[in-house]
Amino acid sequence: MNFQLHFFNFWPILVSVVTNMIIGALWYSQVLFGNVWMKLVNKTEDDISKEEGNKAMAFGFIPAIATSVFLYLLLAITNASGICDALIIGLIASVGFGGMTLLNHVIFEGRPFKLFLINMGYAIASMNVASIIITLWK
Repeated sequence: MNFQLHFFNFWPILVSVVTNMIIGALWYSQVLFGNVWMKLVNKTEDDISKEEGNKAMAFGFIPAIATSVFLYLLLAITNASGICDALIIGLIASVGFGGMTLLNHVIFEGRPFKLFLINMGYAIASMNVASIIITLWK
């Protein structure tokens, strides 16, 4: 493989992390799928304290950073150069890798398929937005 990373631009990664967190906050809020998600994971609003929610959001930055960095590297390696390239790589990453891992939770743990669809939708949305941001930021 003839891959050389001449520079590492942290700005698109940072913006991708922030958008990932915003998409997640909306996706799992009452505005979109929060009520259904809570029912599927057997939680109520009373079960989730503000302190636990804030702690989860703080730790949520770790996978958001890792996802953005890995997407950055994957997009650099594949020399993605437009929205179409970004969407293809975003779909491969979200559906091909993330989605198939999530599907194992349905198959082996008996988690509801509807929960899989909600989580999968978030992965597709957040990774594709991140892929577009990173690809177009040059």
